[in-house]
Amino acid sequence: MADVDTTIQYLEDQVRAQVFAWRDAFVSKDVDAIMSFYAPEGFTAFDLMPPFEFGGGEMWRRNWEEFYAAFDGPLGLDVADLLVYAQGELAVARCAVRMTGTMYGRPMDSWVRTTNCFRLINGRWLMIHDHVSWPIDFATGKALMDLTPTGATR
Repeated sequence: MADVDTTIQYLEDQVRAQVFAWRDAFVSKDVDAIMSFYAPEGFTAFDLMPPFEFGGGEMWRRNWEEFYAAFDGPLGLDVADLLVYAQGELAVARCAVRMTGTMYGRPMDSWVRTTNCFRLINGRWLMIHDHVSWPIDFATGKALMDLTPTGATR
C-alpha cells in the first residue's frame, strides 16, 4: 500500500508543479508558452468568454491572443485551495484562481473557479480539458465576479 501511496503522491506533485508552471506562462502573456500546456489533440475548454465550448487548436490560440490583447500592463494570477487527484495517466486539479490586472482600461480583481483535467502524454502532464467559471445569481442572470473564496483575501 505504501508503494501505491508514494506513486500517487509523486503523480500529484508532478501535476501540482504543472499547474504552477502554467500560472507562470499565464502571467508572461506568451501565447506559445501557454499553448504548450494543452494536449495537441482532443483538447476542450469551457471558458469565461464565448463560445460555449472551445475545441482546442487554433480556436483556443485565438482565444488567448484576444484575451491577452484585452489587458494593459501586467497580469496577476494567484492560485488557492489547489487539490490534485492523479492515478495512472489521468489527473484532475481544482482550485480558486485570482486574476488581477487592467482589462479594457478598467481594473480587474476577480476570483474564478477552475477545474483542469490532465493526461500524461509523452511523459508530460497536458491539459485535455480546462473549465473556468464564476457563480451566477439566478435571479439576475449575472456573474458574481466579486466573490472571494473562504479564507482568501483581495
